[in-house]
Amino acid sequence: MGEKLYHFSELSEQAKVTSINAFSKFYVICYRSENMEILSQVPDQSMLWQINQEVYRNKYESVEHAAKDTIIYCSHSYEKLLNEIDMRYLANGSTEFPWELWYQQKYAALPHGV
Repeated sequence: MGEKLYHFSELSEQAKVTSINAFSKFYVICYRSENMEILSQVPDQSMLWQINQEVYRNKYESVEHAAKDTIIYCSHSYEKLLNEIDMRYLANGSTEFPWELWYQQKYAALPHGV
């Protein structure tokens, strides 16, 4: 039997920090490679604008540096976004499976021919 999985909103504050740290790197990579189709499917996109602005401001920095800066200035936006994404987490804030796999599964489930 596997570990219990949680929604982002059910995580402890420390687990939320862990998940935001991991997700921020994934987000920066998606933004820089222009793969925002899945992430932009959330109903409230106001938080995306704020994160995108900070990622753009750090466009010449490493992924790690840009991710850290987005957390400093956009932590609340990351929290709002992760509350809307259907990823499940372990109690320590680690994702059920890697973000890249989550993205591939969501992309594969999109209707073809659009």
